[in-house]
Amino acid sequence: MINRNPDSHKGDNGKVLIIGGSDHFHGAPILSALGAEYSGVDFIFPIIPKCHIETAKKYSLNFIIQSFSGDILTSKDVKSILNFSSQVDAVIIGPGLGSSPKTKKAIKTLLAELQKPTIIDSSAIFYTNLLPKKTIITPHHGEFKRFTGDDPTPENVQKWAKSLGVTILCKGAEDIIANKDEIAINDTGNALMTVGGSGDVLSGLIGGLVAQGMSPFEASKLGVKILGQVGDNLSDLYGSIRAIDLAEGIPAALHDNK
Repeated sequence: MINRNPDSHKGDNGKVLIIGGSDHFHGAPILSALGAEYSGVDFIFPIIPKCHIETAKKYSLNFIIQSFSGDILTSKDVKSILNFSSQVDAVIIGPGLGSSPKTKKAIKTLLAELQKPTIIDSSAIFYTNLLPKKTIITPHHGEFKRFTGDDPTPENVQKWAKSLGVTILCKGAEDIIANKDEIAINDTGNALMTVGGSGDVLSGLIGGLVAQGMSPFEASKLGVKILGQVGDNLSDLYGSIRAIDLAEGIPAALHDNK
């Protein structure tokens, strides 16, 4: 958990931009935004499809929502997103963006030009080209294999982190976190957390921690530990878990990890 400066003001403790959603996927960017909100950041800016604005508004009074020019991300949206990104501390890109060729082109341009610490999640993992200076990539084990061609071993995860100049969080029964210099294994969490949307909550939580000043490696390590602890606590009480339940459990887990 990050200790705040007692003299800080509104906006000093993190501003997160979430770029996500498409005509078929409305929940992913909302869950990511909730993960960021519950991390403790001051401002959350989802940029989502026009068709999902009213739905997103129902999940938080704190979301400051903007939209794509249409119902998917395209190159028409790139300039305005890049301009807006200069105002935030961290960017999350990928949750629910889908696989449209127009979206793929826009993602590649954004990743080549973003200047803020960036968390790359979901399908955006496969559209990497040039990357922001501070980048976290968050594949699960299957996505890592598809992305790199290598098995998701600690050695391979660190090899690719070094090659790409990024932090990689490879999610699985045991999560592997690595950059070129450091590697860590997380064993919190359980099989109930395979529910859809848990990765979106995690990307938001990590983005929020980065926005509050944590390094990509430390934010990834703490974020996956925290969410796993929430999942473990819920599994002691219930027979199933929703992604939104994981998000709502973040503040208590952060408090326990002071």
